[in-house]
Amino acid sequence: MRKLWRKYLQLLDDDLTTRIFDNIKNLLVCALLFAAGSNALHSDHHLFMGLFGSSLTGWGLIGLSALLMLLNISDGLRRLAKLPNHWVLQITLFLLYLVLAVRVVEIVWNFRSE
Repeated sequence: MRKLWRKYLQLLDDDLTTRIFDNIKNLLVCALLFAAGSNALHSDHHLFMGLFGSSLTGWGLIGLSALLMLLNISDGLRRLAKLPNHWVLQITLFLLYLVLAVRVVEIVWNFRSE
């Protein structure tokens, strides 16, 4: 137990919480961009002073959010690969990212529809 506690304290000294919050913040921003892009696909407005249609803007936001999400997930999985039992942690993190991203998109959709 003491060994685990020392390892935990070492991880805190190595800015574990900052990395975790940065990854979650990036995940939420990507999910919000995805929700905004999908919402733009369902609207019929001309954005950016009439230069782009909503479908082009929506697909652009969805593509950007997918790229940023891929970068964020790959960074988190790469960092976890350095730890022992990394397979379990990587699968857990991937599933957590997936569930959180879907849930944030659902929340934004419900918020926009009301």
